[in-house]
Amino acid sequence: MASTGRLLLAVAAASAVWSRGAVAAGEGPSAGPSGAATTRSEPEEAFARGERARRAGRWEDAEASYRAAWKADPRPEFEGELGLSELALGRFRDAAEHLRESLLYPETLQPAAQRRFRTGLEKAEREISSATVAVSRPEAEVFIDGRRIGRGQGMYFVYLDPGRHEARGKLDGYVDDVYPFEAQRGRESMVGLHLEPKPPPPVMSAPVAAPVAAPVAPAPAAAPGGPSPGTVFRIGGFALASAGVVLGMSFVVAATVRGEEVEAQAAQIRQHNGAAACVSKAYTEPCGVLLEMSDARDTMKVAAWGSFIGAGVVGAVALSSLLWAPVPGKRAVRAAPLAAAHGGGVIFSGSW
Repeated sequence: MASTGRLLLAVAAASAVWSRGAVAAGEGPSAGPSGAATTRSEPEEAFARGERARRAGRWEDAEASYRAAWKADPRPEFEGELGLSELALGRFRDAAEHLRESLLYPETLQPAAQRRFRTGLEKAEREISSATVAVSRPEAEVFIDGRRIGRGQGMYFVYLDPGRHEARGKLDGYVDDVYPFEAQRGRESMVGLHLEPKPPPPVMSAPVAAPVAAPVAPAPAAAPGGPSPGTVFRIGGFALASAGVVLGMSFVVAATVRGEEVEAQAAQIRQHNGAAACVSKAYTEPCGVLLEMSDARDTMKVAAWGSFIGAGVVGAVALSSLLWAPVPGKRAVRAAPLAAAHGGGVIFSGSW
């Protein structure tokens, strides 16, 4: 009888040791502050599976578990770990998108998680490209390579794979504006889309039959009361000047946002490495990122000034047309945005 009692006590002790080991490994219910077992939610269970897979180096399983946790509960922590697993798998564009989104609310993350996510984002951005797209009509739909990226905004930021791409703006009643551009690895491109109203349909007049054998009469003069060519030219010029101002303001907004990101990056470098961190060669990586962000901000400022100057030129030409009229039969002046990885502005073409 005594032997049987000792056997039961040994089995109970082994069961208690296994239960504590399972909880510590994340395989069973966790213990609350009072010692009672608590059940984790489904997203937390999926996140725990992702953690175990990450520690074991099984990145495909980790990515699937983190994605399930984030889909069920879109916490910044879950999304950041998903981005790091995508980075480990070489899916750089997806990784950059998820890591950038996770860092939009840094107050919800632990400092260690913030550093890991920010370092991962810097690594992903060096392998891909990005683009800032400004559109003159915020209500227009914007596409890149046929993929819809949004509607209802004047400015969009997207990550892209390096190579050739095409941006398009679409709006009912306006002519589509298409802009092809080359995205470079580790660099940001700026694209401006300017949508012009569709021209009204031509008015068809009934032909007038001429008497047989009568001499050919000269073409009838234009009906009185219609707008003169000079008036049409001035109206178009003022419209283009207004569009240039709108495009310039869009670049100003983008430069302001990028400037705030530069200040945040500089503040983080000063906090962790000191005020003279970028003078030393020991911190070349964060300082290099800061330099790239500063270059992007300055490029947007140049593009804004180019848009404003172009708008001023078109407005001046339209005003000066009060003294002269466009050459008959020539094309009207047209303005088109110019954007590249290192600059931008507005191109004007036509005859006057």
